[in-house]
Amino acid sequence: MKQRLIALILLFILIAPAATLYFYMQFEKSAIKREIKWKMIAGLDKKELVVLKFTKTETKTKLRWEHSKEFEYDGQMYDIVSTEMKGDSIFYTCWWDHEETKLNKKLKKLVASAFDQNEENQRNQQNFHNYLWSFFCNVPFKWQAKQPQQIVLVCENEMLATIFDSLQNSPPTPPPKIS
Repeated sequence: MKQRLIALILLFILIAPAATLYFYMQFEKSAIKREIKWKMIAGLDKKELVVLKFTKTETKTKLRWEHSKEFEYDGQMYDIVSTEMKGDSIFYTCWWDHEETKLNKKLKKLVASAFDQNEENQRNQQNFHNYLWSFFCNVPFKWQAKQPQQIVLVCENEMLATIFDSLQNSPPTPPPKIS
């Protein structure tokens, strides 16, 4: 029973920081949304609004909807102020939500680092793995015995030539008898 309790406590210690950070980011995100709603109610300047044009099929494929009045397009968050339909096109007058975009990027980075999916970290791990494997011989060593090559000595002195020739000759067969 004591070991299970210790295991649960250690598991909680490992999970608590990531979970706390995730919930804090979600809380901050909802606070920013409330602040934006109050800004919209107070009236936004027309210069701060962006008009985006999409076809009906693009609204289903290119946009990731948070809810009916908020979507993500090309990694940027937009809050819809008004919608206008003309034929097959839909015009959204939106407020470009820079704070929520920044918060979403921060949240994605935290989740990626928590699950070790950071591209730079993975590349560094692969380089380290390759470095370690470079210390081991990957291809087996193949050694074959070859016959010795004849050494040809060119000497001007005949006496030296006979000494070298006697050194190159193989030993006499059968071996000499020692008395």
